[in-house]
Formats: sequence, C-alpha cells, structure tokens
Amino acid sequence: MSALHPLWLVAVAFAAASCHRSGSAGSDATGGTDPVDPSPFECTLEPGPPLGDCSECVDEKCSDLLPYCEADAACACLVDCVRQNGIVGVNDCLVELDLVARPVGFVQLEECVAVACPDSDECATPADWVPPSSEFECDGAGSGGIGSGSGADCGFDPTLPFQADGEVLQLESPDGQVCVRLVRRNEGVGSLANTEWTLLEAQIGPLGEVADVTIASDLCWYASHHNFRDWAHIWTGTRHYDLVLLQDGHGGALRYHLYAFEEGPLDGASCAPTADGTRCLDGPIVLVAHEP
Repeated sequence: MSALHPLWLVAVAFAAASCHRSGSAGSDATGGTDPVDPSPFECTLEPGPPLGDCSECVDEKCSDLLPYCEADAACACLVDCVRQNGIVGVNDCLVELDLVARPVGFVQLEECVAVACPDSDECATPADWVPPSSEFECDGAGSGGIGSGSGADCGFDPTLPFQADGEVLQLESPDGQVCVRLVRRNEGVGSLANTEWTLLEAQIGPLGEVADVTIASDLCWYASHHNFRDWAHIWTGTRHYDLVLLQDGHGGALRYHLYAFEEGPLDGASCAPTADGTRCLDGPIVLVAHEP
C-alpha cells in the first residue's frame, strides 16, 4: 500500500478547506460554498524550545503518523505546536493560527501523543482532555452495498468468550446485522512496545452477504504503539474493508469502527496506519464484541 493514499489526500484537502480564510469560494459537504483563500497556509508560530521530552516522545511513539501530517502545512505546524507546548497548548494554537478545525492528519497524531506521552515531563496531557473526533468523512463516492459475499453469517463460535488480545475476534453491529470474525496469529513483541499480529482470515459483511477471505495478500494488520489504534485491512475482490481497533490508553475503553469501500486491493508493500480504501460506501460502522 502506498504511504499517502488518495483517500487520505482527499481527507487532508477537506480539512485544509475548513481553515478560516476569506477569498474565493469552495464547495462544502452539502454542496454549498465556503469562502476559502487559495493562498497556501503559513505557519505563524514563533519557534521555541520543546516542552520537556515531548518532542522525543512524539518521534519515538507516534513516528508512524508523522509522514501523513507532513503532507499538510497546517498539520505540520500543529505538530510543532505540540512539540513546544504539549497537548495542553493545542487549543491556543488553533486560535492563534485561525484554524476552526483540526486537520485530519493531526487528529490521529494528537490522540496518539496524548495517550502515549501524557506525563508532565513529556507532552502534559490535561486530566480533562477529551479525544477529538477521529472519524473519517465517508464521502459516499462508491456505489452499491457494503456486502461482497454470499455467506449467511460469520460463523461465530457460540462458546468462545471475547478476548480483546485473543487470536480470534468476533464483532458485530449492535443490531446484529453486520458481523466480523478475524483470525490472527501472535508474532510476539514488536518494535512499538506492542504485539505484532498476522491476519490469517476474515469473515466480514452484512448477514447474507458475508465474504470469506483467506488469501494472505488480501489481508494485513497494522500494529500500532501499545496496540492503541491497530488497523485490519481486508480486500475481497470487490470490496475493501478497514477496521480500526481503538483503546483509550492502558486499561481504557475499547472501540471498533468499520469502514467499507468499493475499491482498494492491497499491494503488499506496507500496511497503512489509517483507512486506505477508495470510493467510500459506509463508515464508521460501530461494532461491539459478540458475547456468547
């Protein structure tokens, strides 16, 4: 998979258009227009020393997300803000830079830094910090339903208790109409203080349209720092699914969000730390653990 996928670039462009500017008009999400200055973003933050060990912590624990932020000048500027001021300074920087919304790339990086570098001698995450919304905007550019198979269901084992760190994950939408069953292999300790996983098979889709994927080149697992925001990527031949597995810090709440795309075979070059399908159909589809 390429490092900067078209979906990501579209999302970054959308976020950049959210910056408060005056000038020529651009289309908003509802088909209207927002005033947007075509001039490039200029970072006006005064350079300064980093806050404690914040900069080192960002580079060590969230380095996988930095390339996605470097593609957007506003996002890169906010990274400099975090390095100098910590998470506590983000809102002030948004005001100073006249940004009405966080760039998409920065949202994930802020959440990574806030969870991985919370101490006062690192990036000083405030006790009342609330994660910004990290949902992707599904543009609905794809056509058709999210189903890609003909299976009746995901074949859940009714006796298997749910274990978030287990080798078999059984997930479903709250109404039970969409199911996901993943089989993965524990590859041991990874380089990001995490567990590395290999995705071996997936059953996924709406009931009656469940796809069964077992080809290795159509499956990949991205293991994040501390496994706080892992991604499973699945290609069925006609649908691309991206499942993000989120944990709000050690012992924190677990969340599972599924995105379905019309296109996006995996190229095997890398496994992306974000959604990377194209022509989005639906998402986020909230999933919960299937409990016997």
